[in-house]
Amino acid sequence: MTDTMTASSDDEQAEAPETEAPETEAPETEAPETEAPETEAPETEAAEMKADEISTIPSQKKPKGIKEEIKQIADDFVIPISEQAINAWAKNLDKDTKPFKKYAEQVACGLYPTLASQIEMGIPTRILLDPYIQVAQQVLGSVMTEPNWTDPKWSKALQGGVDPKTGRPVPMVLDDWKNFLMNEPGHNWEFSQMAHERVAAFGKALHRSFMGQDIGGPSNTGDR
Repeated sequence: MTDTMTASSDDEQAEAPETEAPETEAPETEAPETEAPETEAPETEAAEMKADEISTIPSQKKPKGIKEEIKQIADDFVIPISEQAINAWAKNLDKDTKPFKKYAEQVACGLYPTLASQIEMGIPTRILLDPYIQVAQQVLGSVMTEPNWTDPKWSKALQGGVDPKTGRPVPMVLDDWKNFLMNEPGHNWEFSQMAHERVAAFGKALHRSFMGQDIGGPSNTGDR
């Protein structure tokens, strides 16, 4: 009897109804949206040319350090300079590049005598050469490396004209320079895009001419 009651009591304890704790939903908290500040990409100098082409105007970037400034001045006046010379100038200048700029102008006047009067006025050689490079790119395509202005096929731009008063060499007018580029074998104009376009245009014109003669020719049937 006791065992039965004990078992019954155990069953009641085992079968006690389960009570589920009420579910409490944590309030959703939305994190405030934070917009990342827009960062503009730094402007790169176009200089009216592609990134892999030579520069055609003086650099507008502020040089970092005396050595970079020396390099920039040399590039602006299109004069050659070695790393050893840059280091030597950097040691002697003490952050003042005016003496080097004067030196660069003197060297440029010797390299480009027909531009000397303008260089002496402080106009960088790069600006004075720019029109000739622009015409060369129009005629020949992209000029990828600095022209050798002592090479006759390039120096002609600076010495191919004649001063009617003095008879001395002067820079070519741009139209003469364009014709020179197209006729000087060393420039290989016949392989340029401009040459190919002219050949294609000539072929189309010739084709239209023949077609016009066929259409406009006498009728074979005549009036009956």
